[in-house]
Amino acid sequence: MNKLIRTLALTLALCCLTAASPLALAGEVIDADLTCSITLGNWPADTAPEAEKALFEGYKATMAKQYPNVTLIPDYYSYTLSNYVPMAKGGTAPSIFQPPFTDPQLLISQNLVGDVTDALEAFGVLDKFSPSYVEMLADENGRIYGLPRDGYVLGMHINIELFREAGLMTEDGLPKYPTTLQELAEYGQIIKEKTGKAGLVFPASETYGGWLFTNIAWNFGCVGESALEYQDEDGRWVCNFTSPECVAAMEYMRDLRWKYDILNADATTTDWASAHSLLGTGEAAMNFAADDSVDQPTAYKGLPVEDFALIPFPAGDAGRYALAGGTCYMFAPNITKDQGIALMAYLKILGKLPFLDDDIIAGMRSDYAAKRDRGASVIPAISAWNDDEYNAAKQAIIDEFSNVDMRLYNDFFDSISEGTITLKSEEPVFAQQLYRELTAVIQRMITREGADVLKALKKAEESFQEYLDDEINDI
Repeated sequence: MNKLIRTLALTLALCCLTAASPLALAGEVIDADLTCSITLGNWPADTAPEAEKALFEGYKATMAKQYPNVTLIPDYYSYTLSNYVPMAKGGTAPSIFQPPFTDPQLLISQNLVGDVTDALEAFGVLDKFSPSYVEMLADENGRIYGLPRDGYVLGMHINIELFREAGLMTEDGLPKYPTTLQELAEYGQIIKEKTGKAGLVFPASETYGGWLFTNIAWNFGCVGESALEYQDEDGRWVCNFTSPECVAAMEYMRDLRWKYDILNADATTTDWASAHSLLGTGEAAMNFAADDSVDQPTAYKGLPVEDFALIPFPAGDAGRYALAGGTCYMFAPNITKDQGIALMAYLKILGKLPFLDDDIIAGMRSDYAAKRDRGASVIPAISAWNDDEYNAAKQAIIDEFSNVDMRLYNDFFDSISEGTITLKSEEPVFAQQLYRELTAVIQRMITREGADVLKALKKAEESFQEYLDDEINDI
């Protein structure tokens, strides 16, 4: 996954083209012989905004014109692993659904999802699939079972004004940002002493703290044989919170509060949104955050784009890892060949395959113009497709509307494209519950100075192991 290329968007604009007929229009019949029904688990809920529902009705109408004998059955479905497994085994899963990147490899390994490799090849895009997403969404033989819907890479947001006040600037006028977790603690301490503001905002509420902690733990060595959870030789999932690496990572978290004192005061009640707010309003200098949320502290919280930077996730003694997360589209295990073709046609209409036409170009330009006008940083995103023509067209539009000094972002993107950071997907099973357990430990560490790290992790390990045994080890 460390070869994920720098360039362009995971969010692909609406497309009316086909591989066989590049000039096909939305109203033209493409295949009147394709006959099947597909249930659309990605359909908006009844409570969704009317504009969103109207958009999907438009997709449905276009599909009806292009493939008149394919029946689309709206079937809103809110995915969870525990409710999907019995549906897949019982043959009642929707044809298309949207799991997080935590689950594909588990679903693939247990034959709970459908293979769409041949359908992607039929649309001429199989060889354009980014290798990093093949790794996330394919089996050991390279057969593909899903497509990315949206995604991100975790790094760190920087409030440059606070770095400036703390004297942490280079001769080139750029922030002297931390490249290691140890430097993060030290620079955060300088910022706190010089400005009185938090060096690091850390959202330690609900599941947020555990989510961010996993990325810290990987950089302390919680990978491979020391992973936070793993499958043993009998296929049983095992929780591993008490490894020396995990203990060291949690001791680091404790030190951020009691040794370096760089955390925001209300960390145990801070969530994702309020963390962005604290950085954007100048109450904190650093925040673990991703490329897909750069608009939060800028456009939504008023931080000028010239005072904002996105940097790579700081390295630990065991290496440099960054979370690559997001949501994907996957498919019921019992889909037929015709259903696979119909599903790719549907996703083409949604703009999830790499095609271009005048409408797409206009849509891209409108999207980036709106980002610039509302004060969001217009920067490259990370592409699901290795398509030179598509990527070049997108990059040209990004360059046209760029409103930032790319020196404040280049190191983040270069770390991905040059492979100096290893991208890693979320923990493979029941990640949200794992995050919840670890968040509780973090809360104890940052509210009780003398808290016993190993004792707290052992208690969390026992609790999560019981959860794994109940939910998946008996499946």
